[in-house]
Amino acid sequence: MNINRKAWSTGLFLWALALAVGCQNSGAESTEEPAETPTRSGLYQASELALTMRDMAKDMESLRQKADAGTLTVDEVDALMQTHQAMATDAPTKPEDIKPSFAGYSEAYLSQLEDLRAAIEQQVSREERLDAFNAAIATCVACHQDHCPGPIPRIQKIKVQP
Repeated sequence: MNINRKAWSTGLFLWALALAVGCQNSGAESTEEPAETPTRSGLYQASELALTMRDMAKDMESLRQKADAGTLTVDEVDALMQTHQAMATDAPTKPEDIKPSFAGYSEAYLSQLEDLRAAIEQQVSREERLDAFNAAIATCVACHQDHCPGPIPRIQKIKVQP
């Protein structure tokens, strides 16, 4: 019985040692780039355009209160124009679904942001600034009526009542 206990203790010690060494190696930092994990077919991956559109909605939602309060700044509108212009060149989810009118809508939206910028810069009335903000939102809705109607309810909620 004494020999079996000694063998069992030795086995347990070796198992614990192997476990400890294995844990140390798994935590070691690797200088190699991880191999890319192939995606499973059938899973949705958002396109560049879809990601930009989501960011656009978040940006406009976050600035809605500032537009309503009259505290929206020229710098904030400039930032919108800078980041939102990517929609004109981003790759869509389904290129065949993009109609020729998309380019016109994207130009109109950016033009509406320029009008909003000018309204803020010229310190026009609150109503005129809100009209400019809402005009940009209306352009989004019009485009989505033609291309991808799913987000329209979300976009319409961004509109500010004068």
